[in-house]
Amino acid sequence: MTLMIILGGIAALYLIRLLFRLASLALTVCLGLCAFLLLRDQGYGLAAALAMGLLTGIGFHLAGRWLFARTTSASIRLLIGLHFMAPAGAAGLGAGTALADLLDIDGGWRTCLAILVGVATACASWRSLAADRSSMGAMRDAPTVR
Repeated sequence: MTLMIILGGIAALYLIRLLFRLASLALTVCLGLCAFLLLRDQGYGLAAALAMGLLTGIGFHLAGRWLFARTTSASIRLLIGLHFMAPAGAAGLGAGTALADLLDIDGGWRTCLAILVGVATACASWRSLAADRSSMGAMRDAPTVR
C-alpha cells in the first residue's frame, strides 16, 4: 500500500508537470485548431484540414520562438512573450479551476488556487521562451571546428 501511495504521488507530480508544459503551448494549439476547423467547415477534406492545422500550429510555434531568440530589442521580446504568456495564463487559470474542483475546494481558496496556477503557467511559458533563447544564443556564438 505504501508503494502505491508513493507511485501515485509521483504520477500526480508528473501530471502537474505535463499540465504546465501543455498549457504553455496554448496559443499554438489554439491557432492550429482554428485553422483545422476553418478549413473543415469550408468543405476541404479532413486530411487537408488536419495537415494545415498541424502546419499552422507548428509553424507559428517555431516562428515565435525563432523571433524571440533572434530579437535584441527588449520591447519586441516583451511583446512576443506576452503573445505566448496570455493564452498560457488563461489555460492555466482553467486548469487551476479544474484542479480546485478535483480537490473539492470552494470559495476564495478556489480563486486563489486558480490564479496561482494561471500565473505559474504564464511564468513557465516565459521561462520556456527564455531558455530557448539562451540555448540558441549559445549555439550561435560557439565557433565551428572543421
